[in-house]
Amino acid sequence: MPNVILSERTYRQLVRFAAGPMTRLAAPLPGGFWAIPVDDVVLHAIREQRLPGEGDDAVIWRLIVAAFPLRLLPELPPGVGFVGA
Repeated sequence: MPNVILSERTYRQLVRFAAGPMTRLAAPLPGGFWAIPVDDVVLHAIREQRLPGEGDDAVIWRLIVAAFPLRLLPELPPGVGFVGA
């Protein structure tokens, strides 16, 4: 099963809003990242949503922000934003 690599920020939000085994099977990585196992259908959906220059983390964060009102997401500290922004 392939993995996507997410930042701590994105992983925390995914855990808040996602249901299913994806977050229970996540493995912590050095540097505050997480390896999240996904099936081929999810991986394909992430690739279909990817904008030029985006990594998996940026795609998933953008979709979380689009799907849930920003008032439900915690405020980010200054200087923290999308990878590549």
